[in-house]
Amino acid sequence: MLKRTLLAAAVLGLSTTAVQAYEPTGYVTGSIGQARADKPRAVKDVQREFSAVGSLPGFSSGTSTDRTDTAYKIAVGLQANPYVALELQYIDLGEASYKARASYSDQADSGQLNAKLKTETSGFGANVVLTYPIEDFSLFAKAGYHNLKTKGSMRVSGSNSFGDSASASESKNIRKWTPSFGVGASYNITPEFAVVAEYESYKHVADKKWDGLSMKHDIDFASVGLRYNF
Repeated sequence: MLKRTLLAAAVLGLSTTAVQAYEPTGYVTGSIGQARADKPRAVKDVQREFSAVGSLPGFSSGTSTDRTDTAYKIAVGLQANPYVALELQYIDLGEASYKARASYSDQADSGQLNAKLKTETSGFGANVVLTYPIEDFSLFAKAGYHNLKTKGSMRVSGSNSFGDSASASESKNIRKWTPSFGVGASYNITPEFAVVAEYESYKHVADKKWDGLSMKHDIDFASVGLRYNF
C-alpha cells in the first residue's frame, strides 16, 4: 500500500512539474470554410403560408432557400499549458437568403407577390480550448461565447396586370450573446506552422424577435486553416 502511494505521488509530482515548466506560447489562426444556417421559425411560417396559397384555385406559389455560404475567422490564442488554451476571435458566418413567390391569374386579372429575406452574421468572441496532444497531432474541444450581430433585410413587392405595383422594405440589426461549441484536430507541419480542421456550432443566433417574428436559429461552421505558433 505504501509503495503504491509513493508511486502515485511521484507520478503526480512529475506531471505537475512538467505543466509548471511549460512556457506559455501564442498563436494566430486563419480559417476558411462553409457555414450552414438553420431556418428561423419566422421563415418557416412565411414559406408555409405561401405554399398554402399555391393550393388555391387560380394560384401558384414557390419558395427557395440558400442557407450555405463561405465563412471565415481569425483567432489569436494563448496556449497556457499543453492542455489548455484561451482564444479571442473574429468570425464572419456569411449570409442566408430565403424567397417566396405567389401568383394568380383569371380572365379579369393576374398578379404576383414576392418576398425575400436575407441575413448576414458576424462578430467577436472568446473560446476555452482543451487540447490532447499526440506527438505532432493534437485533438481539441472548445466552448465559447460570442457577441454576434445579424443584419436582416426584408423586401416585399407585388404587381398586377393593370400596371399597379407596390413594394416595401425593412432592415434591422439583431445583436445577441451566443454560446458555441466545437471539436477539431491539428497537425504540426513545422514547429511554427500547423494545419487545423474543425467543426463548430453557434447556438441561438439572433434570439430576438423582429416585429414579433422569431429569428432564432443555429449556424454550423466547418473549416480548415493555418496556425502560426510564436
